[in-house]
Amino acid sequence: MSTLLLSAIAATLFGIIAVLYLGPGDLLAYAWVDVVFWSLIGAGVALAAINIAWECLPCRVSRLWQRRYLSERLCGKHSCLKPPKV
Repeated sequence: MSTLLLSAIAATLFGIIAVLYLGPGDLLAYAWVDVVFWSLIGAGVALAAINIAWECLPCRVSRLWQRRYLSERLCGKHSCLKPPKV
């Protein structure tokens, strides 16, 4: 979640600086401004998706290897190894 916030802040700051530097009239003449703005937001979304998807990877690997010591050490506070509530 923090990556989304940081990318939104970076994109906003870039937009403000671009408006101040280029001016509001000339801003639409440069296509790279939009590309950079949306790339900053896209990078934040991609990093957030990677963090969500790979959060429990060490837990899953240690469960596959059936190493109780590893899973307790790597995932002591995570909910990866706990069975879902039915």
